[in-house]
Amino acid sequence: MAAPSNEMWPRSKAARTRPRDFPAPVKMEDLTLDRDTAHPLLEIPADGKEVRCGTSENNVSSGPKRFDTANCVVTNQSFSAGQHYWEVFVGQKRRWNLGIVSERARRQGRLIENRSGEVCTEGYWLIGYNQQKAGKPYKAFDTNPMAFECSPHPETIGVYLDYKGKEVTFYNADDPCDLIPLYSFYNAAFNDAPVYPFFDPCWHDNGGNTQTLKILQGGGCSR
Repeated sequence: MAAPSNEMWPRSKAARTRPRDFPAPVKMEDLTLDRDTAHPLLEIPADGKEVRCGTSENNVSSGPKRFDTANCVVTNQSFSAGQHYWEVFVGQKRRWNLGIVSERARRQGRLIENRSGEVCTEGYWLIGYNQQKAGKPYKAFDTNPMAFECSPHPETIGVYLDYKGKEVTFYNADDPCDLIPLYSFYNAAFNDAPVYPFFDPCWHDNGGNTQTLKILQGGGCSR
């Protein structure tokens, strides 16, 4: 039987891996955030390498590229072929979501609805953390969301995309020489559309969740 398009595997079903064990050598992508897609509350410095939720809306133009309800942003870079890897420092941030989104996916309105559980709109492949959800703070989101175990708590998340292979895998990248797979989407339905790295710092929670999501540069295993 063919695997469903939204098939996911938790860490317990994935082997430990190292950067050199990727199907082909993959260097760290140099990503920058696209301000023209950012929700009006988001604050992005000049270098475009990090994002946080502010307390007042910026005066920005509206349009189909911009997230108008979900507190999100994508990068200037998109991918429609090849293998790609990037890392994001989440630190001790209380809430966040990361992953990729299809160019064809909707950006207007709510992206995650509560319908017998939290369901993400089509065209998103994400993982998220919510400290307030006791016992199950980590969740993988697409149209079939699922909680997963994660211990210890990672401060750096690696994201690996194999476009042709229809795979998105997330890693605990605290040790760049020993990446620990957290969750994988296999047979993702990209449907030949470009995909963008996606960042959701979530709301500021009255000052309780103001830490940034930061795109890391360089690094990698030096052993």
